[in-house]
Amino acid sequence: MKLLRVWLPIAVVTALVIYIAVDGPRLAMHIGYSAAKGRNRAQREQLAAMAGGDSMSPLLAQVAEVVRPAVVEVRVAKKVTVRAPAGTSDFLDRFFGGQGPPPGTRQYVQQGLGSGVVIDANNGYVLTNHHVVAGAEQIEVILPDGRTPSVAWTRSDALSDLAVVKVDTADLIAAPLGDSDAVRVGQVVVAIGAPEALPQTVTAGIISARGRRAEDGQSYQSFLQTDAAINHGNSGGPLVNLRGEVIGINTAIVSESGGNEGIGFAIPSNMARGVMDQLIEKGKVVRGYLGVVIQGATGDLARSFHLPGTRGALVASVAPGGPAERAGLKAGDFIVAIAGSPVRSPNDLRNRVAAIEPGKSVAVEFYRDGRKQSADVTIAAQPANMLAAATTQPGLRGAARFGLRVADPSADLAQQYGYNAEPRGVFIVAVTPMSPAAQAGLQDGMVITQVGGRDVATAAAFAAAVSTEQAAGGVRLRVIDPTGGARYVFLSPRW
Repeated sequence: MKLLRVWLPIAVVTALVIYIAVDGPRLAMHIGYSAAKGRNRAQREQLAAMAGGDSMSPLLAQVAEVVRPAVVEVRVAKKVTVRAPAGTSDFLDRFFGGQGPPPGTRQYVQQGLGSGVVIDANNGYVLTNHHVVAGAEQIEVILPDGRTPSVAWTRSDALSDLAVVKVDTADLIAAPLGDSDAVRVGQVVVAIGAPEALPQTVTAGIISARGRRAEDGQSYQSFLQTDAAINHGNSGGPLVNLRGEVIGINTAIVSESGGNEGIGFAIPSNMARGVMDQLIEKGKVVRGYLGVVIQGATGDLARSFHLPGTRGALVASVAPGGPAERAGLKAGDFIVAIAGSPVRSPNDLRNRVAAIEPGKSVAVEFYRDGRKQSADVTIAAQPANMLAAATTQPGLRGAARFGLRVADPSADLAQQYGYNAEPRGVFIVAVTPMSPAAQAGLQDGMVITQVGGRDVATAAAFAAAVSTEQAAGGVRLRVIDPTGGARYVFLSPRW
């Protein structure tokens, strides 16, 4: 008995050690799983309590319920002329007695679909995109209740991609325009439209960014970017905030696949409001004109011009006799504010100038030779043949240390490169691949008019200017092209 009392505890301890060694991991997993189940149950109970007080879902549903009655489909029919396949009979040309499309071509009717939003119920004004209605032979507006009111007129503006369609009917429901300047990155928004011919589709997301440009070009852009799903057919439909206010008109997407990839763009409501008002009152949009060609400033250019930073717009050239020249602005000035508001970028300046009423005098603040100055400029009306009040010119291309070779100006070179008159400056006639000039975008046929702020009229003068001790660390060039475009570049030497 005594022996049993001695060995029994030893046997039990030994068995427990063996069990833990063999089944310990499984035991620990079981204990951990039980604890996890307990935590999961508590989390689910917490989630249920939160869902019971869910304020976002009812709010989104209410936004959709309030705004959807103001969102319409815009269906269009356009005649499209295409070249007929080789060998196609010209029977139809003979049949129509020369009244049909030109010989060798065929016409067909292309159907298009977009969206729109009623902004003014009393007057029947529907806001949509220019690209939805441009070139349309027929425009049909379909209301949420299925009615198709007659269209009185359509007016559009290509540069903002906005259009107003006036419909004649009663009992419309409108959505108010909100303040897009108050929009914050991260705030929740809702997009409503007819993507892929599915009317009254509602999607939600956030504002991803502000002040975007979707592509290079002459149009006026300062898009709101959103990840709310936008697809073909959403164009012209509203982007709304949680107050049910239209803060943007959906207009474009960035997509490799052609469908939604979470990068959509909307025209800000404040820009849309100004364009819409002018289309209704005047039938066209009149924009302000400063008379400058502008570009951004790199860090090198900013240091070269002794600027405090790169936020602003660098004047590459001034239109002769234009408002800027009359006010004393010059190429090389760096505009940092207009009408008391800071200028963030060349695109920002373009949009601000365009929105200023012609004939109004505004203060323009700029840096020249490292010193801040100001001038009062009377804004003019943008010339009818201009696509933009100011534009950032496309990149230029353009042996020795900087990778380029120049030649004296001549009538032959001017004709060869397409200039209307012999320019003042030296022609770039060769560019070394992978050189600083090439990397800065310079190309042969361009003309260098200045080196470090000094005019150069001969190849010898250019060679002397780029061989100075000051040029050892880099040079600033002013370059023009045959179209009249001008810009500044800064080249750092290869050695």
